[in-house]
Amino acid sequence: MQANTTVTTLVVLLYIASSIAGMRSSKPVAQAPATPGVHETVPTPQIQNSTPRDLAGRSAAVSDTANVRSGPGTQYSKTGTLAKNTHVRLVGEVNGWYQVSLPRGSYGWIAGSLLTTAPSSQGAEQAKHDVVGYYTVNYPGDKSSYDIVHAYSDSLTAIAPFSFAVDRTGNVRGDHSADAMTLATSRGLANLALIHNLTGRSFDKAEISALLNSRSARKRAVSDILEIVKTHGYAGVNIDFENVPPADRAVLTQFMKELRAALAPKGYRVTMSMPAKYKDAPTSAWVGAFDYYELGRVCDQVMIMTYDEHTSGTRPGPIASLPWVEKVVKYAVTQMPKRKVLLGVAAYGYDWNTGTNRARAVTYQQAVANAAKYGRKIQWDAKAATPHYRYKSGTVAREVWFESTDSLKAKLKLVERYGLGGIAIWRLGQEDAGYWKLIQRELLN
Repeated sequence: MQANTTVTTLVVLLYIASSIAGMRSSKPVAQAPATPGVHETVPTPQIQNSTPRDLAGRSAAVSDTANVRSGPGTQYSKTGTLAKNTHVRLVGEVNGWYQVSLPRGSYGWIAGSLLTTAPSSQGAEQAKHDVVGYYTVNYPGDKSSYDIVHAYSDSLTAIAPFSFAVDRTGNVRGDHSADAMTLATSRGLANLALIHNLTGRSFDKAEISALLNSRSARKRAVSDILEIVKTHGYAGVNIDFENVPPADRAVLTQFMKELRAALAPKGYRVTMSMPAKYKDAPTSAWVGAFDYYELGRVCDQVMIMTYDEHTSGTRPGPIASLPWVEKVVKYAVTQMPKRKVLLGVAAYGYDWNTGTNRARAVTYQQAVANAAKYGRKIQWDAKAATPHYRYKSGTVAREVWFESTDSLKAKLKLVERYGLGGIAIWRLGQEDAGYWKLIQRELLN
């Protein structure tokens, strides 16, 4: 589109969208349509199945005071207003309604008649990225993630509480993180309900395979997820299925299509965490089930988990070396719209027993404190762009690799270089405190 060209208005009802971080936690009105704003045209109610037009990377300016709604039409609830001349990043379009990235990092829908396209150089908000933080409670009373949201909410756009598990029959159960949602919402952040297949300390291959291969179980899971999102006011979901058998590739994609069909028309966002890979490898045990091309078109956003390049059971090495991460990014952007991609970044490290290659996870703070305890100087691997050191505990030789602000800085340059939508941090509370100023400077300003 050219500058100052008025975006054509059409009629609407359905939604679909783009990613995660999307999102203010508002719900569509289920009863009578909401009263239209003075600058909106009331659409003729109709039912249709339309796919949103991807507008990633384009921007627009608000031509007059505009209502922001939770979905593409006046029948969706009003979540706020934008003043004339506010610049927004376009994400998608459905029948003349445009999903936009809002100034606080959330998402909403605006009638096309109220938007005028703008060149990419205009407006500070166009360079804005999404910053999603995975939120966890690892033991009763654990406030590590909560404290980060409280202190650094201005450097986040959304959180995804690790709260709900799904079983083989499609039952979705978990503890709604009410305190997390209350805090995040009060700071203008979006909330995504994270749905996982973690059982105990591992992602359950058998359970997730049984779920995906049962039409009735998939239907029940979709129904449960929709009810959770509606009941608690989430902006959408983040699906974190791991250890999925490669033979279940087609049914995994089918599940995501069914989930989108249920959530998107109601204004909810559908996002997915995916393991990192730099080629398709459809028979590979850990990554083969994830069809980047198909899932990239189904999902609003995809969080590529570019970490655990080395982990417990492998030889010691970087959690996410820069060359490896870039290799993954290069492949991902050939398979899906680049603005849908959020670069998954680690906030932790591993401490290996070099004799057994078994490792324990450590936070940034633990890694630095341990180096001081044993009088070890932290080294910098220039090629991997990652800090590390070695030490001895008694007679046991150990080696530590971890992530820091300096290693994150190198990865954020990839976000800009490849035009990605932002980052997703695993997990809040483990990181170097310097992350937040860096993120604010490099991604949000």
